[in-house]
Amino acid sequence: MKPTIEVLSIPLLDRRLFLRQSGIAVGAFALPGLMAARSQAATAAAAKQVIVIFLQGGQSHLDSWDLKPEAPAEFRGEFRPIATSVPGYFVCEHLPRLAERAHRYNVIRSAYHGTPSHEAAIHWTLTGYDYPGANTTTKNRNIKPAMGSIVSKTLGHNRRGLPAYVCVPDRGQLGDRVRYASATYLGMAHDPFESGKPPDSATAPFPAPPNLSLAQGIDLRRLDDRLGLLRDLDQLTRIVDTNGGLQGRDVFNQQAVELLSHDATRKAFDMSQESEATRLRYGNNTFAQRLVLARRLAEAGVPFTLANFSNNQEWDTHANGFTTLKQSRLPQLDQAVSALLDDLESRGQLDTTLVALFGEFGRTPKINNTAGRDHWSNVFSVMITGGGLNRGQVIGTSTANGENPHDRPVHFNEILATIYRQLGVPTEQVFHDPLGRPVPILDSGKPIAELL
Repeated sequence: MKPTIEVLSIPLLDRRLFLRQSGIAVGAFALPGLMAARSQAATAAAAKQVIVIFLQGGQSHLDSWDLKPEAPAEFRGEFRPIATSVPGYFVCEHLPRLAERAHRYNVIRSAYHGTPSHEAAIHWTLTGYDYPGANTTTKNRNIKPAMGSIVSKTLGHNRRGLPAYVCVPDRGQLGDRVRYASATYLGMAHDPFESGKPPDSATAPFPAPPNLSLAQGIDLRRLDDRLGLLRDLDQLTRIVDTNGGLQGRDVFNQQAVELLSHDATRKAFDMSQESEATRLRYGNNTFAQRLVLARRLAEAGVPFTLANFSNNQEWDTHANGFTTLKQSRLPQLDQAVSALLDDLESRGQLDTTLVALFGEFGRTPKINNTAGRDHWSNVFSVMITGGGLNRGQVIGTSTANGENPHDRPVHFNEILATIYRQLGVPTEQVFHDPLGRPVPILDSGKPIAELL
């Protein structure tokens, strides 16, 4: 397998030093790859956009979507169930808004995969592949492409001037100790565009993402001059480039300028166009504002947005879990996701925007001795809606104490296969890893028939 060549491959010339001395922000040369997606039309795609709301740390299914009021006290927890708009289905008392809107979404209560490790489970849920031995030091970058990168590679962008894949606020997990949302061997063209951190409140401004800003004193004319210099340098390196790694770099650079200058991009990230009342409906906290931005991006036409509803394992409730959940996590989630569904529905966009909400796993059925729950991948819950899916369904059940799937087990890859199917991405499509081995988008999992 031929190695990938970076922007500059001249021996003795340090690329970062060149960029600093050229006067261009490093982000300006990262942008071309973000916009180099191939436009391969999806067939019969019902979803035009996807928003994945990632509850990193692992949401407790037993204290949200799958309460067990008849279980022994050491399993059932402190929260009481409340009725929803779907007859016979109950959710946690701290999700009252979502209870009223249950007919607008689906809950899968029998999802599972094979690892209770944060690192490996995050990799699995974002890529569809296990990563044995994943950790925060030696195996902290994904070895298979993330779902957003697959979408970028296979579908490209919906609208000129917009990236195909955005991470809000960035591609990192576990406090940025791992980064499993990247493109890996698909190439930098399909890495996510990072929004930067949205404001912490509904009234604070949101500065432009770092990659939409040029270095001080550089305007678009001067940027174009620098790109001309880079093209001249490219011609020198092409003499010794036998790998073809530089082919298409000029196109990438032109797309970088387009992203920097295109009005569609700036408008999509401009949260000042949202009224204070709208932003307050989502919630007066940073996680809520991330969903405001995610909705703006979907509305503008970004095909895939990964919105992290966590900074660093906020859903990892090993100790004092019930206090944390009822005081912040569940109320914030309830308000923000309800507002998102309301906005998508009222704007006529829910039919074409698929929304999925999940963490990397669930929590142990038995409460530990610090009033929390530990890691559990045997069974957990996923919320999914929109994008042409049927709605108002509760699929699968777990056992009496919430330990395992009871009926209709749903492997997590079936959820990913459903998302890909709605976008028109063929999961049997093969890409080649750095060793030249063929790797399908998913090696297992079929779309969930009840949702189609």
